[in-house]
Amino acid sequence: MPETLFSIYQATLTFSIAAIALLASPGPATLALAASGAAYGMKRSIQFFAGITVGLIIAMALVATGLYVFIHNFPLLGVVLAGVSILYILYLAYTIAAAPPINDEQATISPGLGAGFVLGVANIKAYAAFAALLGSFTLGVTSTWELFTKASICLLICVVFDFFWLLAGSKLRKLFIHPTWSRILNVSFAALMVVTVVWSFLLKPEI
Repeated sequence: MPETLFSIYQATLTFSIAAIALLASPGPATLALAASGAAYGMKRSIQFFAGITVGLIIAMALVATGLYVFIHNFPLLGVVLAGVSILYILYLAYTIAAAPPINDEQATISPGLGAGFVLGVANIKAYAAFAALLGSFTLGVTSTWELFTKASICLLICVVFDFFWLLAGSKLRKLFIHPTWSRILNVSFAALMVVTVVWSFLLKPEI
């Protein structure tokens, strides 16, 4: 029994480390949160953060239930969905790049709950990560608890590290008060979003 528990703990730790590597690394959602924090501040980006979290839950559910595999059985539909998601992320990157320089008294429109939800659902990197994590690791518990445990770990890591990315962006905001440097920061984050979404699309799993 102790050996069995040790193997479960070891497998869970290994899974958690892999989940951090895949879900907490730079990607369209994490960089969008950092960019939103830098461009609009923490307070104005909380709803965006909440929307991304809900969207990621939906994405994980699609992978866990096999609907993601079902969608990929129809290549044309998969191409259309991928195209829509890429166009939306590019649009979001443009709005962040075009955000006005920092001015706490200026009423700027920041990405909200809906924008975050769409980004979470359309996050190609997240689908690839969830497919790899939920399908390639075994914790050694019953099938029901296996899926629940892995999904819970993934969700916790997404929430915690996405919040850290948002916080980091908001801290950078205070270092780039000058309008010119503020613009450079926003454009840099937007460019990184474009690079990561292209990279994520090229690495998406063929399932």
